Amino acid sequence: MGKPATIKDVAEAVGLSIATVSRALSNPSMLNAATLERVSKAIDELGYRPNLTARNLKTNETRLIIVTAPSLSPFFLEFFRGAEQAARETNYSVLIGHTERDPVRERGFVDQVNSRRADGMVLVSSMGLATLSEGARRLPPMVIALDIGPDNDLPNVRVDHAAAAAEATEHLLSLGHRRIAHIKGAEFSPMTAHRLEGFQRALAAHGVPFDPTLVAQGAFTMESGEQAMESLLAAGPPPTAVFAANDEMAVGAIRALRRAGLRTPQDVSVVGFDDQRIAALYEPPLTTVRIPTFEIGYLSVKKLTRMLAGEAAELETVLPCQLIIRQSTLPASRG
Repeated sequence: MGKPATIKDVAEAVGLSIATVSRALSNPSMLNAATLERVSKAIDELGYRPNLTARNLKTNETRLIIVTAPSLSPFFLEFFRGAEQAARETNYSVLIGHTERDPVRERGFVDQVNSRRADGMVLVSSMGLATLSEGARRLPPMVIALDIGPDNDLPNVRVDHAAAAAEATEHLLSLGHRRIAHIKGAEFSPMTAHRLEGFQRALAAHGVPFDPTLVAQGAFTMESGEQAMESLLAAGPPPTAVFAANDEMAVGAIRALRRAGLRTPQDVSVVGFDDQRIAALYEPPLTTVRIPTFEIGYLSVKKLTRMLAGEAAELETVLPCQLIIRQSTLPASRG
């Protein structure tokens, strides 16, 4: 087995000084994206592992926060933007972690903090604490963002997804819709469960029986929304309205309805969730629930940095959502 790669090896591989490679590791915001990409590629190819223990002996901190999310969709890019701004204001750098809803990836980022490669993390998790701490894994300083699982008692910044989903469904019910379909989000996501819960809660409040044949599985993508809508149309008479668990799936549903010769909203009303940029730009503009995504990222990092500074931070921060009514919903024209 050869000798472990050194920072000098990385510098020679990319044709940069050792000082520049060191800055890429310790303060990446000082360098441009192209340089960071070259250094990152060389580190991966050489298998270099920096000795952060020696570097952090004086301060016992890295000034680095890991912020993870299950995808790099426009929704989460806004979340990352808020997190990065808060980190910059408190003199921290941010490492973005793309987990793809993979428990192994999520636990890998936990291990990075535990090995002192970062001071703490903000996590949008698709699993509970028991899974996250598997193998007697110690949980580092952490804030859970956007939503929490049933066994989660960590500091968090989130919205009430069930209440917001109930409000979106109430809007359709107020328009006279009773045959309302729901396109769920990704499996195992707390957001998926809570938005379905809110949908069912609103139906029950209006005495409308819950029909499981009007629920289709999606994955928070436009393509999954199209596929879910196609399966709903193949299963029986079309619904008069659809509540999709995010905007991308709502747009996918409208595309599938259009191919089937059904107009939105004249034949089928559609409501989304999140108020992504596409919601206002699509035709018809989408009725949806606005989540304060930037603020969730911003406040999550602010809460974490207070914790890292030894300051008191409240356990829960629940931010309000807002129903945005646009042109994708109309009163029901049939039963």
